[in-house]
Amino acid sequence: MKRKEMKKMKISYENKGITLIALVITIIVLLILAAVSIATLTGENGILNQASRAADNTKNATEKEQVQLAYDTQMSKNIENGKYTVDTDDVGGVQEELDNLETEATAKENGGRIEVQFPSGNKYRIREGKVKGPIEEAKVGEKVEGENKEYSNNGIAEIPVGFAIVPGLDDVSKGLVISDDEGDTEEEGKKVSNGNQFVWVPVENFSEFVRQDFGNQNIKDFVTDKAVDKKYYEPNPESTNTGYTTDETLKEVKKMYASVKENGGFYIGRYEAGAEGGSYDSNTGWSETTKVVCKKGVTVYNIKWGKSMTSEEGGAVEKARNFVKETYEENNEKVGVTSTLCYGVQWDAVMRWISKDEELKGYLKNSTGKGVYSTSKVAKTGSKDAYQMKNIYDMAGNVYEWTMEAYGTDHRVIRGGIFDVNASNNPVSYRDYISPGSNYGRYGFRPALYVR
Repeated sequence: MKRKEMKKMKISYENKGITLIALVITIIVLLILAAVSIATLTGENGILNQASRAADNTKNATEKEQVQLAYDTQMSKNIENGKYTVDTDDVGGVQEELDNLETEATAKENGGRIEVQFPSGNKYRIREGKVKGPIEEAKVGEKVEGENKEYSNNGIAEIPVGFAIVPGLDDVSKGLVISDDEGDTEEEGKKVSNGNQFVWVPVENFSEFVRQDFGNQNIKDFVTDKAVDKKYYEPNPESTNTGYTTDETLKEVKKMYASVKENGGFYIGRYEAGAEGGSYDSNTGWSETTKVVCKKGVTVYNIKWGKSMTSEEGGAVEKARNFVKETYEENNEKVGVTSTLCYGVQWDAVMRWISKDEELKGYLKNSTGKGVYSTSKVAKTGSKDAYQMKNIYDMAGNVYEWTMEAYGTDHRVIRGGIFDVNASNNPVSYRDYISPGSNYGRYGFRPALYVR
């Protein structure tokens, strides 16, 4: 009898053990299923988030379509009245069309563009007939990642991937500065300047993006509308091969002009091109280990334009074009710009921008106090804070700077001043020419960037 009872008790305990294990397993399975269900609903690619993104995308597409429709309607009205553009003078008309569509959106002028903001907080900007948005603005002091972003502060600038707006230098009207070093800052008491830096040059009216004579020493009156002497030549998007303009340059100039038109500006080196590392030999030039930088406090990169009028290798053109590739792309860093040697039209765009500032306008004719002049040697880049205009250093004085312009069939154009002359003879707007193979410690360059 006792054996039977003990056997029954053993079976009972075993059944209870099996039941408890089954219960634990069931709970674990239920927890796993619950976790999977929650992840399916709320994860990064969960149903709820996907539904939310889909709703946002639909809303954004609807808003963008409404802005485009308002623009197109205003354009059709303008065409009826013999005007074939919609510009910032038409903000009121665009607003009226947005009201007709019952959008509750507000249109205004910002940095030479029509900007439309919706109650949702989304902003859209119209330039050259294209609606961009919703705009995700760059943040000061943070490197842009993923895709280029815009920034608005007394104007609009396009901030490229791989660069950050330098804190303390974020006013577009005064010269917004970007750096490839996120730690750079101009804030009082925290100043740091270790990276390659560039200044955004606004071109709000693309029709003004032309070469101009801004009044050198042999022109008595200061002028801003005098055409450049026809002997000075530079390709534009309509140009063909001249025999001393390469196919590479023709392709480059089309992309550069298109970028300036679409983005409303370009970047220019804050400093003259500098030499980092390596050594310099007066006979052979810089060593192969010398790196081109656009930084403060380095030796200026003295260099010829190229091998000849028809060869853009071995000089400033090649070095400027390779700047982005050698600085970033060879290290697999992504950036949203292409580098070039500064074009004459870009130099003149800077002059035009400066001329609109009453405090700086006079320096275009006499750059005394704005550059290294009347000395016996070249200074390092950015040597004095006084030697800047719109946060760009030493466009006046220090070394002549090569550009993509030509004079006649056997000379290339240099701009700005030189250390061993006076500021009234060679102001920042100065235009002269020299053999492309010249290099006597007097000729440098300044890279420009156009947004991709």
